[in-house]
Amino acid sequence: MSKVIVEIQLGLKPFSANKMHYARMKRDTKEYRRFKEDIVRLLGAKYKVNKDDKYKLTLVSGFSNRASDLDNTFKPLLDSMQLAMGFDDKQVYEVEAYKDVQPKGDEYLYIKLEKVTNIRLNKQINKITGATDDTRRLLS
Repeated sequence: MSKVIVEIQLGLKPFSANKMHYARMKRDTKEYRRFKEDIVRLLGAKYKVNKDDKYKLTLVSGFSNRASDLDNTFKPLLDSMQLAMGFDDKQVYEVEAYKDVQPKGDEYLYIKLEKVTNIRLNKQINKITGATDDTRRLLS
């Protein structure tokens, strides 16, 4: 069982982790600062998040370039969502992600963040690994 915290499609171009910081510096680029501000503004509502909860992120990155790397969108998006929603990305235990290629100008991000239970996570992990609750330590 899960509880949806936020589900939204944003008309924002997916942002790459390769463009987060200036070369050889940990300082955010102007483009990354703008992306974070946009995410905070667009998500802007108050959310009921708890520091002990576990979350699943479902993401569809609508790129206009087939060569864009899907995995590069995770970090800047999650870091920006943390600012808007008040959770820590270490609380994300599951990620489901898809790459969608769109015409230039139609780029987007579909984001769904949901709270997940230990029971659900254990069932998913057991299903994937073939383990049983008896053969591995359960999430706590």
